Amino acid sequence: MVYASTRIKRTAAAAFEAETVETDEFIIQKPDGFLNVIGGDPQYAFEAYSKEFGGQDENIRLGRVKLTIRPGLSVEQAVSEIEGEVVSDISEVIGERHYRVVETKRIEKEIEFRVFHKLAEEEGKTYDLEIAVFAEASDDFLQKAEAMLASFELK
Repeated sequence: MVYASTRIKRTAAAAFEAETVETDEFIIQKPDGFLNVIGGDPQYAFEAYSKEFGGQDENIRLGRVKLTIRPGLSVEQAVSEIEGEVVSDISEVIGERHYRVVETKRIEKEIEFRVFHKLAEEEGKTYDLEIAVFAEASDDFLQKAEAMLASFELK
């Protein structure tokens, strides 16, 4: 009985370790402290959430990640649909591919979030990686989220 409990705890802890998530379309480095959701919401090509919670009643994840693939939508159109107050909007080039990174502020359940979007187009589809983080999250936690955002690349 003790052996099974220990094994379950180890398996659960391992799920929150850093890992590379790679598909035929994209690659992303998931940092430690985040769980890659397997078999989650089918509208997302990738989904993850933080191990840590916050909020007044400590029941909201400090960070949430989702990748949406939207056929027939340009990056410009996707950016115009992003909710929240825009804090920054920059373009970057990785290899030969152009990305757009937009940061907004958004209030959900009376909690302010910093929301980062990294968008790119490929073969008539727009990829939108969204990472929402508590505005009051620690610098260490924010650095992990920003590293995940920076690591996202289309193939």
